[in-house]
Amino acid sequence: MTKKNTVLQFAFGLPLMLSLAATVLAQTPNGTIRGTVLDPSGALVPGAQITITNETGLSRTIESGAAGAFEVPRLPPGSYSVSINASGFTPALEGGIQVVSDKVTEENIKLGISVDSEIDVTADDTGK
Repeated sequence: MTKKNTVLQFAFGLPLMLSLAATVLAQTPNGTIRGTVLDPSGALVPGAQITITNETGLSRTIESGAAGAFEVPRLPPGSYSVSINASGFTPALEGGIQVVSDKVTEENIKLGISVDSEIDVTADDTGK
């Protein structure tokens, strides 16, 4: 084989190998969890903190957008839980969410209203 042929083979072979490697990496079997955070009336809740965790401990935390929507891509297949915290609402936890390769799992989660109230009790000792 001549030096010229070796250079040509390398020049054409390298891009092909890189292309194949990129294709293999792009086909990693991951899924996505996408959803919307809602209040009890169905109104959107922007700025909610969302933590998605799988059974092996992989955890990602994001914030819902202005329309209450969230999306967490590139999750390895498995069972996940989604916890949501937002000011003025009770925290929510949804478990058993299955992520499947190359699929989008939809989860719309309603939060309850948080009622922070204090009751002051005073004794009236008037001697009656």
